[in-house]
Amino acid sequence: MLAERFGHAEFRRGQWAPIQAILEGGDVLVVMPTGSGKSVIYQLPALLLPGLTIVVSPLIALMKDQKDKLTAQGVDAVAMHSHLSTLETREAHRQIQDGEGELLYLTPERFKDRAFFEHLLSRKVSLFVIDEAHCVSQWGHDFRPDYLSLGSIAKRLGRPSILALTATATQEVQDDIVHQLGMRNPHITITGFARPNLRFEVKRTVNDSIKDSVVEQILRESQGSGVLYVATVKEAERLYKMLSERHNIGLYHGKRPAAERKAVQEAFMEGEIKAIIATNAFGLGIDKQAIRFVIHYHFPGSIESYYQEAGRAGRDGLPATCTMLYRVEDRRIQTYFLGGRYPEVEEAARVALALEKYPLDQPVALSDISEITEVPQRKAKIVFALLKRHGLVREHRGGRWQRLQGNLTSVDLSRDLLDYEERRAADQKKLGTMIQFCQTADCRTKFILEHFGEEVAPDWTCRNCDACDARMEWVKLA
Repeated sequence: MLAERFGHAEFRRGQWAPIQAILEGGDVLVVMPTGSGKSVIYQLPALLLPGLTIVVSPLIALMKDQKDKLTAQGVDAVAMHSHLSTLETREAHRQIQDGEGELLYLTPERFKDRAFFEHLLSRKVSLFVIDEAHCVSQWGHDFRPDYLSLGSIAKRLGRPSILALTATATQEVQDDIVHQLGMRNPHITITGFARPNLRFEVKRTVNDSIKDSVVEQILRESQGSGVLYVATVKEAERLYKMLSERHNIGLYHGKRPAAERKAVQEAFMEGEIKAIIATNAFGLGIDKQAIRFVIHYHFPGSIESYYQEAGRAGRDGLPATCTMLYRVEDRRIQTYFLGGRYPEVEEAARVALALEKYPLDQPVALSDISEITEVPQRKAKIVFALLKRHGLVREHRGGRWQRLQGNLTSVDLSRDLLDYEERRAADQKKLGTMIQFCQTADCRTKFILEHFGEEVAPDWTCRNCDACDARMEWVKLA
């Protein structure tokens, strides 16, 4: 079946053991590098198991791409997401209700559709897959409150086998994924984090003018397409205005209209533009094989974030370069972002008290609560997610929330919020590690591998980074 349906003569390294564990009814956690074939680990069992396989994915573009590929291979796949027309949505509802489909792709937000969820409850679910599973972890680099409920959703669906997939996860994040999803003694496959075709280099810069000139040089000299990551929308806009006069590039950030983001992404995927200037809103699940360079104009908040973004280069296995433009003063940007990440006790109380002022049967928009309390929407959403865990609120589609009992502040959230204090400290530690990566004179690939817990010989070097180049030059001169 592997050859017939997927066109592969044999399994890649690390694929068969987790597939076997799934077919035996167990839970599985897989940590494998980008481009190593994680999708087959759930797609093959989906055809062999008797019930439905549900794949939770954070990105609609990835879902559409996977569904189209599977349909072409004769697999009965269904995708549910917000980009479907009304008729397409009704057809997907019908397919699930009538027992059609071997494999269902959806975003975690789709579980809020109560009518659709009722259809799912009528199906036998054999496998529950969480792609980009680091999003589940509150210790991960891409924590998303919507993922907090996936463990309880798996229980409501009859507690099928759970498969969690990610390309980047430290031991701490792995443990948290297992805990958050309620996985039972999972089989764990880790094939390593090395990407030998990626060259890592850090260019020290004292100001943005020097950064701009380095970016110009890379765009002028590099073959193939690439991504330029920046930390803020303001900088993305400035660079696009400056560079688009001389280079065929696109602009992508979360404040652009959805239609414009989609058009830029499609132009990039089709090779119509050389490079895309983007915030971290771009890239999760992007399956463009021939990205030859990734530039970071500002350093991210963690090695995990950096490796996830830089790892979008060279997915075809051919050489690619990952360039960091390092300026120590940029630390303040990430410190600002980290300061607004988690709610404090006083903010949680304001959110709960504000919702209490509305009738029990009245759903309230998250944006309204945020405006009333002056608590950012991200923080308010985390508070609601915690209240939902305690059965105090219900989430409706469209970002609206409804309380289910009178006194929301009667429940003690202090333990949950104390955890966030620990996470703030952990985030600062990760930021410090990111800066160490930029400043180290040792092999950069080795630094990354050791960060993720991979054992590396003391004298091992990649011979494919700027630090290794400098060492080799020093040896020649000596």
